[in-house]
Amino acid sequence: MSKVFFTPADVEITDPTRWYQPDKSLVSRLERLIEESRILDNIDKGDIVAVKTHFGDRGTTKMLRSLFVRKVVEKIKEKKAKIYVTETTGLGLTRDRTTAIGRIKIAEENGFTSQTVGAPIIIADGLKGFDAVRVEQNTKHLKEVHVARAIAETDFVVAVTHFKLHMRGGVGGSLKNIGVGCVTKTTKFDIHLPSPPEIDREKCTECDRCVEICPFDAIEDYSINLDKCLKCLGCAEVCEERAVKLGPWLDGDDIAERIVEAAKAVIDTVGKENFAFLNFAIDITPHCDCHPYSAPPQVSDIGVFASNDIVSIDTASLDAYKNESLTSKALIKEKFWSWTSPERLVEYAEELGLGSRRYELEEVP
Repeated sequence: MSKVFFTPADVEITDPTRWYQPDKSLVSRLERLIEESRILDNIDKGDIVAVKTHFGDRGTTKMLRSLFVRKVVEKIKEKKAKIYVTETTGLGLTRDRTTAIGRIKIAEENGFTSQTVGAPIIIADGLKGFDAVRVEQNTKHLKEVHVARAIAETDFVVAVTHFKLHMRGGVGGSLKNIGVGCVTKTTKFDIHLPSPPEIDREKCTECDRCVEICPFDAIEDYSINLDKCLKCLGCAEVCEERAVKLGPWLDGDDIAERIVEAAKAVIDTVGKENFAFLNFAIDITPHCDCHPYSAPPQVSDIGVFASNDIVSIDTASLDAYKNESLTSKALIKEKFWSWTSPERLVEYAEELGLGSRRYELEEVP
């Protein structure tokens, strides 16, 4: 059984006539949560520490606020470590979110800069999202995982996660932050799609747009050489005739298990003892922060969870969400969880030895 620490979002106001009560702020209580949970104890002086978060997409308004990330950075600085705040690029090659330059541009628009978070911002998988360390593993779906190189070369990772729902995986917690957020485009493709892209010659007009955009010259005689293809989706983005065929996008157990397998490769690469996790169960939207909009939160803010066990923290966060009694919860379960597998995420992660679903919750006021 693992320990999960929790500070609630709501706070008792004992004297409403006092306006200056900074200790009531969730930022102040986050500091106490980090101190009492001791999740940063394994960070040594001089360690390179990645603070892995999600900057949101252009138009997102419910992503995690930068002041929370800054507070985490400040607590790590007390360890005399070398810190950077990080994210990876998204699938594709044409949108801003698919390159390091665009990712940083969107981060700045959403309030994440080196000044606001108190540390340099580095995109972990390189300029176009192919800078990786390849990790072989014998799991059910993924036999090879492309871990973002900067993450692979890091001594310690602190996952600062906006816990929310997810239209394919069920929930987006620490497992998704690590499993999807710490790998390159190649593995992101393998998580979301069951087979490599191929060109339908009957639809292909030989316009050469796919040939021009492919970074690896993988398109030969209007077919895809899979020995060269790194599955970035660039060809599919630019094909106006939709001649690039993609398998059905995965959901349910299929995507849940692939997320976990990718997370396992990342954790095995850095070392299980070299991770700390913070789940912010606030502004819980029905979708990921990679959407270019934010729907209204589905339940009231719950609070912040802290643990060194990735399975326990996601289980505790999921349990807390399910315990919320707002009527909208049933609607979201019907619409989203009917084809997703949030329970399979934590169940499979436990099966692969990433942690325990059994946890003891300790509240930090």
